[in-house]
Amino acid sequence: MKGLLIFALVAAVAGFAWLSLPGLDQAQAPGAPQQTARGSGLVLGVDREKGVVTISHGPLPALNMMAMTMGYFVKDRNLLSNLQPMQKIEFQVTYDGNVYLITEIK
Repeated sequence: MKGLLIFALVAAVAGFAWLSLPGLDQAQAPGAPQQTARGSGLVLGVDREKGVVTISHGPLPALNMMAMTMGYFVKDRNLLSNLQPMQKIEFQVTYDGNVYLITEIK
C-alpha cells in the first residue's frame, strides 16, 4: 500500500511538471531573435572557472520561466568577480532558443 501511495505521488508530480512545460507554440524557433528578461534573486554559488553563477530567482514571464534555482553561464566572466553566495542581485538574462546567458548583474 505504501509503495502504491509513493507511486501515485511521483506520478502526480511528474504530471504537474509535464503540464508546466511551455507548449510548442511558446518555444523559440531557431533563428528567432533573442528573448531578454530582467529578474532578481539570490546567488547560491559562483564557479568562476566555468563562468557559471547559480541563482535562486522569481518567475521570468518574458521567458515563460517559473521561479527556480538554476546555473547560468555569464557572457563576461568579469561579472562574477565580486559575487558571493547569499548575495542579492538583479540580473538580465537572454535566451537564444538554445542557451540562457546572463548579460548583466547588479
